[in-house]
Amino acid sequence: MSAEEKEEAEEKDQTETPELSDEGKAEVERMQQAYDDDRETAVLPGTDKTITGIAINEWLDDDGNPKFGKDEQQDDTD
Repeated sequence: MSAEEKEEAEEKDQTETPELSDEGKAEVERMQQAYDDDRETAVLPGTDKTITGIAINEWLDDDGNPKFGKDEQQDDTD
């Protein structure tokens, strides 16, 4: 196979990138917000620092207490 034939084969293998619609661009922007690196990493209380991450911040209130599961814990003690 000559160099020219190899180049033609490579060009055939490559596909053009489709143009994104405005809706697609908005969806990409929304998805990129999940990777916002400006948020701090937090540790979930009671896990001996085994559960950590940026997403943990969304599970904790301003005092560092879990936001979710409080109702379930109260139901278990009844």
